[in-house]
Amino acid sequence: MTVSEKICAALREGEENAVSLAQMCKISGLDNRSTRLIIEALRRSGMVIISSNKGYYLPGSLAEIRHYINKESKRARSIFYTIRSAKALERKMLDEHNQIAFSESEGA
Repeated sequence: MTVSEKICAALREGEENAVSLAQMCKISGLDNRSTRLIIEALRRSGMVIISSNKGYYLPGSLAEIRHYINKESKRARSIFYTIRSAKALERKMLDEHNQIAFSESEGA
């Protein structure tokens, strides 16, 4: 049985049946980061694996799916706004760099 299959087999429906990251690590035989990366890969392949402060679980109701979508959407928006600020600073720094390079080339 592959590690992904072990993780899938451990997942249960409903938050009340969530499996903690520590338990998932024991099941997978991997460290936290590696286990989380496998869960991410499973999500990207199409599995809906919900996470909460209780652990990982499969959705057991429409309410759980909606709550998860709402939580992840808020997280994505927050990341987007953080990146937008970083991109604005990047553009400003590039403009300043190009202005310096342009004025240096004019003096040559």
